[in-house]
Amino acid sequence: MDQAGPGAGAFPKLVGVAPLLMNDGRAVLTVTLGPDHLNSDGVTHGGVVYTLADTAMSAALLTRLDPGERCVTLEIKVNYLAPVVTGTLTCDARLLDRTRRIAVLEARVSDGTGRLIAVGTGSFYVSTSKGASAAPSEPPPG
Repeated sequence: MDQAGPGAGAFPKLVGVAPLLMNDGRAVLTVTLGPDHLNSDGVTHGGVVYTLADTAMSAALLTRLDPGERCVTLEIKVNYLAPVVTGTLTCDARLLDRTRRIAVLEARVSDGTGRLIAVGTGSFYVSTSKGASAAPSEPPPG
């Protein structure tokens, strides 16, 4: 499995996202924090937590896509609950619901002690890859 999961791209790798589990609409990913993950106040940058949640939700959805389908993020809402400075963050993401073109997922980010750091929800657009044998993809709404 790719460091950040299949299809994750280079950015999650740059942040240090690594998969622990990916199956049946669920993904558990981690990132081990270092000095480069901190903001100017010395706590983990919100973008690190966001990237972990976005990547985990996408990975969870990937486990439920049919051959020739792909997904992209439409929107994500993250509630940051507690600061963290060191250790490992773990994100447990689960598919909540999916229609033909839209999927809704939830992500829960915790620190190494199990303390909840952030909760996020996201919606993802599901399309068909170009050249696939399924019906052509539709443009996203809006």
